[in-house]
Amino acid sequence: MGERSQIYIRITDNYNKKPKLYAKYFGWNFGERMISRARYGIEYINRQNPDHYSIDSVQEKINKIFDVNFDMKDVAISSDILKEYIEEEWYKDYGINEFIFNMQDNNDGKLFIDINENDKVKYCFTDYNLKIFSPIQYMNWNKEDWRKHSEYFSTEDIETCKKNIEYIKKNAQLMTKEELQEFITFDYSEQINNLKSLLQQNEKDREICDD
Repeated sequence: MGERSQIYIRITDNYNKKPKLYAKYFGWNFGERMISRARYGIEYINRQNPDHYSIDSVQEKINKIFDVNFDMKDVAISSDILKEYIEEEWYKDYGINEFIFNMQDNNDGKLFIDINENDKVKYCFTDYNLKIFSPIQYMNWNKEDWRKHSEYFSTEDIETCKKNIEYIKKNAQLMTKEELQEFITFDYSEQINNLKSLLQQNEKDREICDD
């Protein structure tokens, strides 16, 4: 099956200081769909009060907004890569970052979103080898004939994609290679351990309820 892609969202607030990562795996997300998710996700983030980035519900809403394709009026059910790392024992032979960023099946690239209270939203698209793309470069790589009307991509679709690209370029900042490298090499082990403890506690609570 093709059209496999990932979206990574990192939120840093001035209260907790430490970045929180959301890593999302999609089975049907590519090209203009990825562009659309980036556009509306960035728009949603820009409408939030940065002082609220430390609130769990705000972080979760930012995470979930990337599941929605507002242009197609559709919701994709993404899977949680961090949770998968914890639940599948054989993954423990690999480093956390290696699994999260390099071991996911991918045909249609990746989107990185970095959110900080003190900065403009930063983003980049990449191919499966983490080569940085601007929105137009991503579309040219993933769907090289995207500017041509076709049975599956109408003139209206093309114009919508162009408008989404322009929004992204004006309202977010493209990551540098150094910024992407920091994103994918940051030590997320503390977050993984905290999530593991939470999942274990939830499992214990369910067992008590079953009894």
